[in-house]
Amino acid sequence: MGSLKTEDELEMESTDPILYVNGVRRVLPDGLAPMTLLEYLRDIGLTGTKLGCGEGGCGACTVMVSYFDRNSKKCLHHAVNACLAPLYSVEGMHIITVEGVGNRRHGLHPIQVCAFVGSTLFAIDSVL
Repeated sequence: MGSLKTEDELEMESTDPILYVNGVRRVLPDGLAPMTLLEYLRDIGLTGTKLGCGEGGCGACTVMVSYFDRNSKKCLHHAVNACLAPLYSVEGMHIITVEGVGNRRHGLHPIQVCAFVGSTLFAIDSVL
């Protein structure tokens, strides 16, 4: 997640607000303060993260947010409800959406295959 840089290289970097979405660095333009993370993700074409209840209860908007904790010197990962998270609250962090886990073009992650097969079997069983 990101590259190792010296302190001099970090000082020379731009002060523009950034975040990383599925491994891609994105500079946040001005005027996005009232936007949630979910709105931003959908605006950039990542529609796998859904708006369900809008209250953080259903999990349809869940994404993984990762960042480096300087105190523990570890990379921490948290599940976040994107519908509730202000966009700038994840500035400088790495966001992984369902598209970043896997897709048809590059191959599904095993957990996505499991979820699809499980839900299909459940649907078939409920019809029978």
